[in-house]
Amino acid sequence: MNFEDLKQIYDDRRKQNPKAYEDIASILKEAREMFETDRLTENPNVDIGQAWRAWKGKNFERLVHYIVSDMIETQLPLKVISGSILERKRLDKDLGRVKRNLLVDFGRQGSFVPDADIVVYSPSDGRVIAIISCKITLRERIAQSGFWKLRLKCDAITSHIKVLFVTPDEDGTLVSEKTNKSKAIALNTLDGAYVLRRNVVQNHNLMTLDKLVEELRKCL
Repeated sequence: MNFEDLKQIYDDRRKQNPKAYEDIASILKEAREMFETDRLTENPNVDIGQAWRAWKGKNFERLVHYIVSDMIETQLPLKVISGSILERKRLDKDLGRVKRNLLVDFGRQGSFVPDADIVVYSPSDGRVIAIISCKITLRERIAQSGFWKLRLKCDAITSHIKVLFVTPDEDGTLVSEKTNKSKAIALNTLDGAYVLRRNVVQNHNLMTLDKLVEELRKCL
C-alpha cells in the first residue's frame, strides 16, 4: 500500500461523486484495510496501529495537496507547492522570491519560513496568498497554526497571507456543539477551517472544502 493506491481510491470515488473529499473518512478506512493486509503479509509481528497512524498522517497530507492543487490550479491563476520545498537552501529565482515573501522575521534570531504543509502563491509575482496545514485532528497542530497567523499579521509584507486548516476532524472537535481550546483557536485566530465531511453546519470560519476556491478568489 502506497500513496498511489490511496490516490486511486480517491479518484475512483470522485468518478461517482465530485465531492469525494467529503468521504475522506471512508476512503481512509478502505486504505487501512489494504494497508493492514500488506503490512501483516510483510511482517506478522508489526504494530499495525502505530504503523498506520504514521502512514495515515503523512499520506493524508499528500492527498489534500493533490485535491487542492486540482481545485485551485484549474480555476485560479495560482500555484500550489509543498511548504517543505521552501525550506530548502537552494531554490530557483521564482521560488526564491516566494520564500522571501513568506519569511517571518525574528530579529537577531533570523528569519524563518512558517510551518505549512501547502503554500498557495501567485506565479506572476511570487506573492504568497495562503498557507495550509493538513491534519487528521485539530489538536495535532492548531495552536502552531494560530501562532504563525499572529506572526504573519505583524509584518506589512505578510499580513495579507491567509492561514488555513484542512481536516477530516476525526475526533469531531469542530462539528461538536461544544467549544474547547482547539476549536476556539481555529475559529477565532485562523482565516478558515475546512472540514472534509458531509452535512457540516457552516458558520464564521468553519467551512467545507468547496468554499476554498471562492475564498482565495477574494484575495485576488
